[in-house]
Amino acid sequence: MDARTAHANREYNNLYRLGNELYHNVAVRMGLSDSAFDILYALDGLGDGCLQKDVCTALGLSKQTVNTSVHKLERAGYVELRVEHGRGTHLHLTEAGRVLVTERIRPVARAEEAAFAAMAPGECEELLRLSRVYLEHLRGLVDALPYPERR
Repeated sequence: MDARTAHANREYNNLYRLGNELYHNVAVRMGLSDSAFDILYALDGLGDGCLQKDVCTALGLSKQTVNTSVHKLERAGYVELRVEHGRGTHLHLTEAGRVLVTERIRPVARAEEAAFAAMAPGECEELLRLSRVYLEHLRGLVDALPYPERR
């Protein structure tokens, strides 16, 4: 790896870490775990009554992680679990959950939208295009790595 590539890789990884740190700090300020914040954010986007498996897919989190966090949100009074039509577990916000999402989660989503809106025309598209290119290259290279057999 040449010096330019190594520097770019370190800088990109640092930016990724800083983004994760930003969201972690937001969740902590709200008194939520990272996964609880993510689940409430996803619920707001996917819609009340969405399937728990859709939350897993949307967030790229394991079923176990989502299930654990959902049960904590349920105990805290923010989410209700319902089996509807015999097909999967549906997640519903309680009244307290709707208030939490309205007052805390949606302002973060609006801030994200405002950050994109503050970018010059074309910068958003370029950021997204380059992120897709990077992920496509990375996925191909990572998929080609030899992995040891699980024991």
